[in-house]
Amino acid sequence: MSLMNAIVLQDGEVTLQQVELPKPQAGQVLVRSLACGICGSDVHIARHYNEVFDFYRKLGMMPEGADNHVPVMLGHEFCAEVVEFGPETQQTLALGTRVTSVPILMSQNGAGVGVTPGVNGAYSEYFILDEALLLPVPDHLPPEAVALTEPLAVGLHAVNRGEVGTEDTALVVGCGPIGLAAISALHLQGVRNIIAADLQGEKLALAREFGATHWVNPGEQDEVAYAAEIAAGNRVVIFECVGIHKLIEGFVKRSPANATIVVTGIHTAEANINYAYATVKELDMRFSYYYQPHEFAQCLQELAESRVPWNKLLTGKVGMDGVSGAFKQLMQPNPHIKVVIEPWRDGELQTLN
Repeated sequence: MSLMNAIVLQDGEVTLQQVELPKPQAGQVLVRSLACGICGSDVHIARHYNEVFDFYRKLGMMPEGADNHVPVMLGHEFCAEVVEFGPETQQTLALGTRVTSVPILMSQNGAGVGVTPGVNGAYSEYFILDEALLLPVPDHLPPEAVALTEPLAVGLHAVNRGEVGTEDTALVVGCGPIGLAAISALHLQGVRNIIAADLQGEKLALAREFGATHWVNPGEQDEVAYAAEIAAGNRVVIFECVGIHKLIEGFVKRSPANATIVVTGIHTAEANINYAYATVKELDMRFSYYYQPHEFAQCLQELAESRVPWNKLLTGKVGMDGVSGAFKQLMQPNPHIKVVIEPWRDGELQTLN
């Protein structure tokens, strides 16, 4: 039995372990992980694993009989290289080709790479992908840039869910990776008024580089009232990119009439919302989850064409033996936007910006 290094989440603890090397089945390929981003949802699972796994169980995403102690091998934002083809594959890409993919295994009933228990993620040295979903990576893009395709696609999908017109005013609350991705997508779509809202001045400054035209600190000023003022009667679209469910009720109460609220953050806790405010003001509430394959491919193309300042998102790199310590840092207040794991090496978290 061949073994490999993998980062395993179990009982809220993130540890480096030796696990069995996976074998590609029909239609699948084995890939070697070159870079993988640590997503806010990964940190959320580590912090709230009981809550998350209970939710997974209700959705049928947990293996039958699995309890909340089940291990998960994380990692769904990645660049990898093809090392082995399984049976019944076309093999149109050469071995060694660098690739990325939407992190879904249609060959395993839609299992999520790096999310579904029992499925290897890209925090591992090697993992499995579907050949049919592979996207070859442009030669000039470094692996850490490619790993940002996935969070950019999350932001783009949220913007598309909001159906934002160029004359609408977009308020993006939370300028982490997804908020900045949404701002970038709004900018590339030509939206005239893009308001970034965050409690950290450094993130507001970064939001300007991604295309924000206005910025506000919600600790100092009502960001929704500010957006309504900037909109001057035009439609306001609010993007919740923080992941704090208590914010949503405030947006419902403070939104101007006919506004749209797009919930993009990860929420697994119960929330109380008085929908009377939404009814009287005829608000639209939409929820954004993942993305479509064409949106993922679009974001890879935008990276290839240097239309997104991806290096501004990347704030840290870490090797395999440093991931546990990196998670402990990311669970506390920290300056990072996106930390990328390089599973082919060891090393503690290194701050880049």
